[in-house]
Amino acid sequence: MILAVLRIPQNIGAAMTEAQTRMLHSVIESAALALERLRSLQQQVRSREETTRERYRGNLLRAISHDIRTPLSGIMGTSEMLMASTDRDDPRYAQARDINQDAQWLHNMVENILNLTKLQDGKLVLHKQPEAVEEVVGAALTMMEKRLPGRNIDVEMPDNVVMVPMDARLISQVLINLLDNADKHTAQDRQISVSVCTDEKNVCITVADRGKGIPERDLPHIFQMFYTAHTQIPDSRRGVGLGLAICQSIVEAHGGNIRAENRKDGGAAFTFTLPTEGENE
Repeated sequence: MILAVLRIPQNIGAAMTEAQTRMLHSVIESAALALERLRSLQQQVRSREETTRERYRGNLLRAISHDIRTPLSGIMGTSEMLMASTDRDDPRYAQARDINQDAQWLHNMVENILNLTKLQDGKLVLHKQPEAVEEVVGAALTMMEKRLPGRNIDVEMPDNVVMVPMDARLISQVLINLLDNADKHTAQDRQISVSVCTDEKNVCITVADRGKGIPERDLPHIFQMFYTAHTQIPDSRRGVGLGLAICQSIVEAHGGNIRAENRKDGGAAFTFTLPTEGENE
């Protein structure tokens, strides 16, 4: 890397003695060392400032998320009680259902923010143990059934029981994020599916929809934090841009990978793999 350039007039350079040339080289080397040290100190200062900003941001996000969690739990519980005690034909049932769905969405976003800050701080600890993929998928579907009543999700599972070392809570969160994303981009009468397949070393889980697909310009960036696709979504507040970034971080922490692609017959598919053997434990 060039730090500086020293120019000497030709006539002066030609008249310099050998001793003067050696002295000049010594001065240049000393100046170069000083400049390199200054550059290194500036980088250290910038790094410390960035680390401090990230720490403050993470602490703020955690504090806000924890403070939101408690009232959200109360809102969800109360709305569920109102729904249970109200006839479906009563207009108040629809109001309570809408409150519950919005509270569920906020709760999911809070969980994503908390997981994000833990991942960035390196404090997200994986509690991996052998889990049946069928049970983890079922738990995610049960959660989505409460949030998306009336939404049919097709499931395709292997005939045999598939055991994979994983943190079931986090992988369930991955599935919830992917299913929530599929629902956001798919009309109520169109298909959403979850399929599981295996090979010798990995289990492969795919969440597919029949929406409009992912614009080609968005595909390389779809897993970037806070990136939202250039698609028209009626409820724009639901496009926060955290869910897919969280999915990628969690899957990669398990030693797997995740990809997105458009289906040839319409819609999008998100596929992630997990190693079936206990890697990175």
